[in-house]
Order: sequence, then C-alpha cells, then structure tokens
Amino acid sequence: MYKIMYLPTGHIFTLPDETAQELKKKFPEDYKILEKNGKKFKDKLPRKKIVDDKSIYHLVVEEE
Repeated sequence: MYKIMYLPTGHIFTLPDETAQELKKKFPEDYKILEKNGKKFKDKLPRKKIVDDKSIYHLVVEEE
C-alpha cells in the first residue's frame, strides 16, 4: 500500500501499489509519494523548465 498526496488540494490517499504507481507515472507533478508499505519515502518532484519567450537560449543550448 502506498500513501500519496494530491498536491493541488493536499488530500492524502492510501492506494494499492499498482494504482499509486500508475497515477505517479501519468501525473508526476500532481502526486507525491509519502509512504511505501508503511515506511516513509522521500519522493523527488520533477523540476519545471522555465522557458523565456524573449530569449533564444533554449534554441541554442541542448539540454539533457
């Protein structure tokens, strides 16, 4: 069982493994895993890329 938090509202859900992993895979920025099988888990959220429309930096530099 996973305990996950829906970040936009702050609600916490306890879900089966498959369901929680599926939600995290589809919406990585909206869900944060708090616990895996009763043990605390440190989940890292993906960074949002900020693109400045007035800059050509993103056109010149390749990012990984």
